[in-house]
Amino acid sequence: MNSCKSLKDEQNMKLKISTNLLSVVVATVFLVSCGGSSDSDEGTEFNVSVESTPAYYGLGIQFTPPLAATATSDSGREMFTDSIIGFEHEFGTSYELRVVEKDVDTNNVADGSATSIELVEVISSQPDAIGTSYVYNEVTLEGNPFTANEQTAGVYAFYQYEFLCAENVDCDGLVAIADSGGLVSVEFEYTGGDVPITLVWWN
Repeated sequence: MNSCKSLKDEQNMKLKISTNLLSVVVATVFLVSCGGSSDSDEGTEFNVSVESTPAYYGLGIQFTPPLAATATSDSGREMFTDSIIGFEHEFGTSYELRVVEKDVDTNNVADGSATSIELVEVISSQPDAIGTSYVYNEVTLEGNPFTANEQTAGVYAFYQYEFLCAENVDCDGLVAIADSGGLVSVEFEYTGGDVPITLVWWN
């Protein structure tokens, strides 16, 4: 009788262990499939959504680039895309990314440690519709926010983002006053291609 009971107890224990293991596997699959974060020895992975349109923050805000796209995690955490190692945002395209946050040893901060965020994969990307308009008002003409590409004629840049020039728009004139200290408003349109936006108006 005791041997039968022991055998039954052993079978029940194995069943409980199998059930617990199955629960762990299901929970892990659910977490990954829902885009949640996951921890490993390589860091913490999570998904972020990237807006198609960079925001203009202007000058003088500490640790904030003048023009940058924003990535937002499922938990609401925000970061600039230029802080994601291995990723380059294209003006006019939105993204879903998988990134990993890692601890990095450094001597440049008080506690001797910091973190880096690296691209794992581009889950999806979606360009805006052709003709989508992007207006930036009161851009400060200081530090040359508008430049001309010295290697490729007809290609210009608004900070790190390249753009083309529409007919009858004086892009060279805009570049000429780019460090004059005034303010300017500009409008771009999404035109697609290797240089996806075109300057259609400035004043």
